[in-house]
Amino acid sequence: MITILLAGWQLSGQITAPGVKWSDSYTFDRYNEMKVDFFAKGDVLMRTFVYKTWYNVADAGVTTTPGGLQVPRGNFCVLMDAPQKGSDIETIFDMTTGVAVQIFGADAAEPMYNAGGFRFPEGDDIKKLELVPTHETRTIAGLLCKKYTYVFKKIFGSAWITGEVTLPNDYGIFRAAKMAALHNTLSGEGFVMEMTSEDAKGGKTVMTTVSLGKSEKRTINLPRAKMGTAMNKVNYFTF
Repeated sequence: MITILLAGWQLSGQITAPGVKWSDSYTFDRYNEMKVDFFAKGDVLMRTFVYKTWYNVADAGVTTTPGGLQVPRGNFCVLMDAPQKGSDIETIFDMTTGVAVQIFGADAAEPMYNAGGFRFPEGDDIKKLELVPTHETRTIAGLLCKKYTYVFKKIFGSAWITGEVTLPNDYGIFRAAKMAALHNTLSGEGFVMEMTSEDAKGGKTVMTTVSLGKSEKRTINLPRAKMGTAMNKVNYFTF
């Protein structure tokens, strides 16, 4: 995915693509923490990624796009903390200007910065994950959740969803660990606290919420002179 995205970027920070506007800094006051475990056949843990999604509690509502998607009203930021040094990816979503800023190697001495416009999917581009409810419940991060199952071609799994959270799913594990080619919205209501996916070869991914709404102020400053920009808008869920 990174290779595809980079192919469309202008890597010179001296020229800004038309309509690509962002702020020099973004400040957030809350974050949700998630982790994603990847298992090989036989439940052998291969690697773990940690995700943090930052947002502002005052702007944590939702708005509806012309195509019927519910998306966050306020700006937010998703940080993927990879096991390898220099592999972290941070994505800031400016919901006012419709621009996403990505920082590749966010934990490196010299990160790479890119900004590009996004568009919300409509019609057939909206991929809804159909869920089947079960009678199972359990508590995750202190919240009561109900289990749902799903099947998509050769991939199957489960989703644990709570009705006790009013945050948009873009702030949680459903967004951080989504598979854009498979889904970008749900057939039901609620906040996804955990998801699993398995394939026919025995590989499994477990995506779990660790905590929600941790209070901590964070400011991200962006070096305008180092920012590359993209000419074309891409699907919101490509980021």
